[in-house]
Amino acid sequence: MRYDKATVKEFILNYHKIQDNKISYDEDVGINDFFNVNDQSETREIDNNVEDLIFFNELETVIERVESEKEYNLFLLLSNGVSFENAGSIFGVKEQRARHILNQLLDKLA
Repeated sequence: MRYDKATVKEFILNYHKIQDNKISYDEDVGINDFFNVNDQSETREIDNNVEDLIFFNELETVIERVESEKEYNLFLLLSNGVSFENAGSIFGVKEQRARHILNQLLDKLA
């Protein structure tokens, strides 16, 4: 499958804005609390961004299969709102090199 480079780049860099960050998980839930039938279940409506979630999952699958670990991790960092500067520092490279890695990834997808 081929992707438009500019569209995918914009999508990756803005994906963190459409994620539902209001969901939180209580990691201290014990086994007895987990199966408590007295709790009311939370119902949630499907958001309007289902297509975006599907596209993100499709991109993630393609990138995970065909790209390097560094490119895949950069994709995940950027899609979660990490700046090029911070992502570069994680990999021990400058901001420009992080941008270059993303552009290489996008070239492979296009």
